Amino acid sequence: MNQELSPEQSAYIRKLAQRYVYYRKSAAIDAQDLMSAATLRWWQFCQRNPDLQDERVIQICFYQQVKGAMRDVIRDSSPVKVTRTMQAQMKAYQRPYTVELDHVIDIQAGEEHADYELWMDVVASLKKLPEREQLILSLYFERDFSFTEIAEILEVSVSTVTRAYRKALDAIKKDLAEPNLYAKNQSR
Repeated sequence: MNQELSPEQSAYIRKLAQRYVYYRKSAAIDAQDLMSAATLRWWQFCQRNPDLQDERVIQICFYQQVKGAMRDVIRDSSPVKVTRTMQAQMKAYQRPYTVELDHVIDIQAGEEHADYELWMDVVASLKKLPEREQLILSLYFERDFSFTEIAEILEVSVSTVTRAYRKALDAIKKDLAEPNLYAKNQSR
C-alpha cells in the first residue's frame, strides 16, 4: 500500500479540516492541527497494514482514519477562553437532569428495605417535578453545590434558586401526604 497521500486525499483532508474548524468556532485548534493528526493516523494505519491491496477497502479505511483522527483532536480540545460560569456549567450538567428509577434505586437482590414504598413514592414525586427543579435538587443533594453555585450555573439569582428548592420540597411533601402514590402510578 502506498503511504504517500494522493492529491485527492490531501485535498479531502484539507477540506474536512477547514469544515471542522469552521463549525467548532474555537481558536483552540486550527486546520493545520487537524491535517497533521489525520496524516499521522493514515501513515500509522499504512504501517500496520502494508499488504492491503483492494482500492475500495483502502478508500473506506482512509475516510475512517481521517475522520476518526480529526474527531479525536476536536474531542480532546477545549475552548480557549472559559469563563467561570462556563466552567460551572461543564462541571454540572449541560441539560437538566431528570431522575430515572434505575438510576435512583440501588437495591441489591435479597435485601430487605422497610421503607421501600416510601422510597418509591419519593421517586415518583421527583419525576413529577419540572426539570429545572429536578436539576436544583440534584445539584444540591448529589453534587453538594451551594445555592450560590447553582445560581451561577443556571444564571439566575440565588433567591430564585432557593424559591425553586423550597417549592420542590413542598411539592414532594404534598405528594407524600397522599396515600400510596407509587401504587397509583403503577396502575396507570
